[in-house]
Amino acid sequence: MTAQLSAPENVKALYTDASYEPTLEEWNWLVHEGGAAYKSELSARTVFESELFGMNTYILMSMMEDYLRVPERLRAIRRHATPAELVGRALPIGNKRSFINLAAMPLHYLTGRELFVDLGENSLSDGLEDQLEVLRFWREATIAMRTDGVLYNMHADPTNSSHVVDDRLLDEIRANLVPADEEVKTAIRKFGARLTAYAFLENCDARTAVCDTGPYQLEDGTFLALRETCADGDGDFPWLDGIRETLPYQHFVIAYRLPSTVQMDNNVWGTAWFTPSDYQADILETRVFCTDGDVLRPLDLAEIEEATKAIRKAHRALYQRLAETDPEERNLYATQMYAWKTKPWARLAGCYDEIDWTVTPRIAESYEKFSDPDLALQLIGGIFVPQDRDSCFRPLGG
Repeated sequence: MTAQLSAPENVKALYTDASYEPTLEEWNWLVHEGGAAYKSELSARTVFESELFGMNTYILMSMMEDYLRVPERLRAIRRHATPAELVGRALPIGNKRSFINLAAMPLHYLTGRELFVDLGENSLSDGLEDQLEVLRFWREATIAMRTDGVLYNMHADPTNSSHVVDDRLLDEIRANLVPADEEVKTAIRKFGARLTAYAFLENCDARTAVCDTGPYQLEDGTFLALRETCADGDGDFPWLDGIRETLPYQHFVIAYRLPSTVQMDNNVWGTAWFTPSDYQADILETRVFCTDGDVLRPLDLAEIEEATKAIRKAHRALYQRLAETDPEERNLYATQMYAWKTKPWARLAGCYDEIDWTVTPRIAESYEKFSDPDLALQLIGGIFVPQDRDSCFRPLGG
């Protein structure tokens, strides 16, 4: 097992000072911490299963694609704006630049690095400058996004939490909450379930469109939990053409005020787990907000019902479309979905059309190889739950 690394002396600067340039040793401490949390979560909670998608196959392909493409895409974005400038241009919630996608940026990229090494195509000493390019963008954007002075959820207070909403926005959310009577809870539970299922299907049964932040502790001992769920309103996913247009809204935040008897734990990439699991029975106040147009707008029950019906219809149409799609084409959709996490950042920076978003030919052509379930499982297991170390990721720089 890998020896536990000590926290750097300059941990405060590492967490909060975007102008501070970490040493290689400090970068490797961050890489180790993220990789250890990633391994722990993947070992304990994640099962890769899907009716429509070969998930191990597209995970391998997309993360290798990340390794090949993300550095150049981030350099193109940075030529137009810094990560902090981009975070400051929009709401910190209710969009596809959400915390879950930001947290996934280095995790998926570094998984790609491990795959190329394990396949014998690269050595651990290759590609250091590209690797630091990705880590710098992630770190600077995370410092700008978070309001709790850390980079990872497990280092936050309380442990396993994430906070991206400032006091002003939190007050705005609280001012629009409504009592969670049975009518309200039933409507929002149905809406949330429909929306979550649809968002997973849009994203090829991945969780990248559903992000949790919180708990946001309140003075009376209760707390707020925020769930962001965003459909593809920008046209990023071609498999949604003709379907996305049927939805009246695309971007949502559901806020819940919960009592101290409920516990919320938020893992390294931004998925919450509640104790008791049926936390919705304990909701005190709640509200659904639409964030289309970068404005936080509360929805009433009639608007929620309209959205629920539209989402149900869109879900059926998309499932039928995907079920009738050739499996290799579906796999390409899924590879693109996971490899296009930087699209929303490029749109905000104004350089979307300057970037080549096509999948690298060698990755697109690797479907037959990686669709072998034994090979895919062997590679996935070797990266996500390595037996010889406590982190998914080996140190940068060889």
